[in-house]
Amino acid sequence: MSARRDLSGGNFTATIHSTTYEYISPLRLDLAGKHVLITGAAWENGIGYATATAFACAGASAIALADLYGIADDLPVKLKTAATDAGRPEPVVLTCTVDIAQPDSVQAMYDTVSQGFGGRLDIVVNNAAHQEPYKPLLEADADVYWRTWEVNIRGLINMTRIFLPMQLLSRASDNGLCTIINVSSSGALTARPGSGSYRSSKLAILRWTETLQLEYGDKGLLTFCVNPGAIRTEITRNEPQELRDALPHRPDIAGDTITWLAAERKEWLGGRYVNCPWDMEELMKKKDEIVEKDKLKMRMAF
Repeated sequence: MSARRDLSGGNFTATIHSTTYEYISPLRLDLAGKHVLITGAAWENGIGYATATAFACAGASAIALADLYGIADDLPVKLKTAATDAGRPEPVVLTCTVDIAQPDSVQAMYDTVSQGFGGRLDIVVNNAAHQEPYKPLLEADADVYWRTWEVNIRGLINMTRIFLPMQLLSRASDNGLCTIINVSSSGALTARPGSGSYRSSKLAILRWTETLQLEYGDKGLLTFCVNPGAIRTEITRNEPQELRDALPHRPDIAGDTITWLAAERKEWLGGRYVNCPWDMEELMKKKDEIVEKDKLKMRMAF
């Protein structure tokens, strides 16, 4: 096992998965009546759409797909088919084109989702992200470098400021799940030349997620910060080809794990980091250790 993997917490559970498995299968979940919003969901082979598919197979009643590039017409059809093939009712599926870095764009999406969902929202999966091309700082385009932070940090702030009130209201009025899952990266835990903006923004997401839990946990919010795994998706096109070719995980390990995390309220895990390739059954057995030692949060060792 490599030192880099150790540093990124890859061995926190003895078992590591590259694809989905029975314990986290969405077929074992019941999300009937729940409403979900997922950003970064334009690509059929991506993490966002894999997550939407898992929610559909788990019986979610309404799913909103959002992306900067819009959503292809066939994806909602395929999502409904996935639900019926799993023996679940067809969900309501909304599609939105949004730039999460722009508050006005997020507000327009809010209006669409609020109307289409009847004012109820249980789960937000903040998956949309930006990654600058791999270049040292002085060789990078400053605007492209900063765009990573605009999307990865300001985008999450915009999403939360605009959608959290609806989630809190749903929690208070109808016992909604009120869960926000922020997609980070193992890159948050390790440095690599040429990806400073992306990795530092993903690191910031960890602390910000923990802070949200402290600020709104007593009002009903439950937050998680997840590493989806090392998955070959559209965003990895900016990575060196030899690195991209070595990515070992599949989108379903992220989609099914995220859906499993959101399906029931795991209060003890709130504000913490979860690596999707970890074995979730083993993770649950570590509950006492995690809580007593306050693990899975960013700390500096002295």
